[in-house]
Parts: sequence; C-alpha cells; structure tokens
Amino acid sequence: MLKIRKTKIIATLGPSSSTNEMIKTFIDLGVDAFRLNFSHGKYDDYTNLISTIHSIKKDMPIMADLKGAEIRTIVKNPNGITLQKNKETELIFNGEEVTDNNFSVSYDKIFQISKRNNHIMSDDGNIDFIIKDIKSDRLIITPTKDGILKDRKGTHFIGIDVPFPILTQNDKKDIEFAISQDVDFIAASMIKSEKEIYAIRGLLPEKIKLVAKIEHPHALSNIDKIIDASDMILVARGDLGVELPITEVPTAQKLIVKASQKFGKPVIIATQLLDSMMNSPRPTRAEVSDIANAVFDRVDALMLTGESAAGKYPAEAINCLCETVDNAEKTIDYTKYKDRTQINKNDASDAISYAAVDTAYSLKAKAIICFTSSGSTALRAAKFRPAIPIISISQNEDVVRQLSIAFGTVPIKSDIYSNTDEMIDNAKNIIIKEGIGEKGDIFIITAGFPVGIAGNTNMMKVITID
Repeated sequence: MLKIRKTKIIATLGPSSSTNEMIKTFIDLGVDAFRLNFSHGKYDDYTNLISTIHSIKKDMPIMADLKGAEIRTIVKNPNGITLQKNKETELIFNGEEVTDNNFSVSYDKIFQISKRNNHIMSDDGNIDFIIKDIKSDRLIITPTKDGILKDRKGTHFIGIDVPFPILTQNDKKDIEFAISQDVDFIAASMIKSEKEIYAIRGLLPEKIKLVAKIEHPHALSNIDKIIDASDMILVARGDLGVELPITEVPTAQKLIVKASQKFGKPVIIATQLLDSMMNSPRPTRAEVSDIANAVFDRVDALMLTGESAAGKYPAEAINCLCETVDNAEKTIDYTKYKDRTQINKNDASDAISYAAVDTAYSLKAKAIICFTSSGSTALRAAKFRPAIPIISISQNEDVVRQLSIAFGTVPIKSDIYSNTDEMIDNAKNIIIKEGIGEKGDIFIITAGFPVGIAGNTNMMKVITID
C-alpha cells in the first residue's frame, strides 16, 4: 500500500527558520505548507521569504495570516518590561510617550473599554493584569504573577466585546499584498460570524482559499455559518484560550473539529502544540498526547507557530511533531470512520464519494483517484477519512498546492483531458510514472462531468492496472 502521512504539517516561518538551510530541512522532514504571520515583519521580508521558499520547492503551498482586528503591545524596551507580581505598572494612552518602564497598546479607545478589576491578558494569556485604576491618560494595573512583557504581543480586555471594524485598512493592504504574491491561503483572524468571511471573500480572487481562524467565543455560537462560508477552519487555541476560560478550550476544539468534518471542510489545529520546545529540545508528555489526540480526532493538519518561527529548536520541534503523528496514525483503524460520518442524502456528490470509499474497501483497492478541477471531489472523499490514500489529480496548479494540507491526499498535476477515456488513460499513466501501483492493482476513480464544473462529483469507476 502506498504510504503517506494522512495528517498534514504546517510550519510558521520566522527569525529561527527563515534561512535556506532551515526551510530545506523543514521540507525534508515532511512539512506540507508554510505560514507567514503578517503580524510580524514587513512586506519586503515576506517577498524575500516567499522567493526563497519557491527557489527551494516551486510548488510549496503558502498561507498568509492577516493581522486582523487585534490589540498588540507597544513596548519600547527591546528586552521587554520585567513584571513583578502585584507591583503596579502603567498602560498609557492618549498619545503619551512610552518609556522603558511602561507600555501602550495598538488601540485608541482604551479609556472607553476599561473597567476597574477587569483583567487584561497578553502573550496568549502568559501575562495577566488586573485594572486597579483608570486615569485620563493611563491605566494603573498589577500583574498576577512575575513575567516579562515584550513588544507586539496579542492583548485582550477580558469580558469586553471590543468594537472592531469588520475589515481594517491594514487588512486590505495585507490582502492586496498577499494576492500580488500569489499565496494559496489567506487566514482571517478573530472571525466572529460569517459576515467577516463574506467581506474578505469579496476582495479575493476565486483561486485563493480563505481560512477562518476561530479564536473568539462569539464564533462558537455561529460556527456552522462560519464553516459553511469558509474554505477551511483553523482552531487558534492561543487567543481562544484567553477569550474563553482555558478549561473550556478542549471542548471547544472538539466542537469545531466535529462541525468542520460534518461540512467536509479541512480543519487545522494550532498554537502551543509543542510550546515547551520554544526553549527545550524535548517536549512534555502532555504535549505529545495533545498532538496524538488531535490525530485520533482525524484533523486535516497540525500547525506549529512560535515553536518553528522563533523557538530555539525549530527543526527538533518539526521532527517531534512528524514522529508523533506517524506513531499515532499507526494505531488507528480508519475503516471504521466511514459509517460514522454524516452523509448528505440529498447530495449526489456525497453519495458517490461514500460509495467510492465503500467499494475501495470491498475490492481492497490500493487508492482512490479523484480527478478534480476545484479540489471539491478530493475533499468529499477525504470527508470519509479513508484508510487508503486519496490520489488527487488536477490540471490546476493552485488546486494541487491547496490539496497538500487536506487529510490523506496525494496531489498530482495532470495533463489536460476532455473525456472519460483520456481521463482513465491519464490515471494509469500517472500511477505507473509515480510508482503508485503495479500490474493487477485495483484503483477507484471518482470525477465530475462535464469537466471543469466545481462540486459536481457524479462518476465512479473501478480500474485495474494491466
């Protein structure tokens, strides 16, 4: 049987991993796509990084992660501000100058959203302040524990629904830049409802896939509508674990994953997968178990953030993630998931995809081959989490790259075909050329006709290599 990693790996690039050597190491270790965080860096940096990635691997998928409507710290001291538990410090605003001993944030209505005794959390909740007093130009706040507050750390005013615009001017500039760089995915931050998705979608060309980051509690009450409007879902546990009581994050993750799989949309888990490896060459047992449990939940991809971007051991973190995924997948009987997956009985494409997986098991097929123009045929097969690989063949280079982070897929670029006979001949040639099969092997083909109409999976065929 053709062996592949079903759960895909996404790595964020940053100061620790932007060299040619480290990018190549990541690819050799098994990274399937790279993420660029637009909250850190400048356009020239991203342009050079994208050029470097494509010089190493031309067809490597790239995700651009928008800043979004967010609040970040403004810290003058390059080493950060040293905080002592219960010792007062100041968050200043109204144009007052930041010094080495205080800080500000990137939001101009601090006075209006602040309340005494409310909490302000920063750096994924690692820093927690209590508001003690509110003055006209500053907040008097005390940290609940010792720590170091650094520049550009995400910050949340807990219990306050901050009135952000649906799209900021920075978002629009970032989207324009990302389009110019021909990225494959754009990740949208702090999505609360489908309205933000539609607003961003209106600015994107059809070929770029839109990833909704779920990191605000309001998104949970709108999750079905958000998933339906999006191409993919990203469970951003860092901010979600700040805005939501941290003990509720595992339940929220399960809910989001289950809902995404019901809709057949790829779902990615991110943030603090291997947080201890920011400073240690080995992970904790709990982190490894967390990763394995995500694999057991059959998520499409796992994404490293700070560990691969700014950690001391980026290659070790990638290697640990890949090994953990591989070991977890060895223990899973994927054949049992087909009949646990919800089928849309009014959707012929869903029925065909289910039948393809069922037939593949009955005939002991080596793989399912999906001919797809938009990627939807392959994603429908992936919805049923088959035990065998999904060979996703497309004439569209964008689709081939984007399917690289979908569960169980092996995307391959094909020549143009216009009818069933050409398609089957093409499939057999690819199987032989890629070393996927040999004489006597059985494959199940699914496709949509007429060719080129997205979401129209209406054909299944059994072929044998002769």
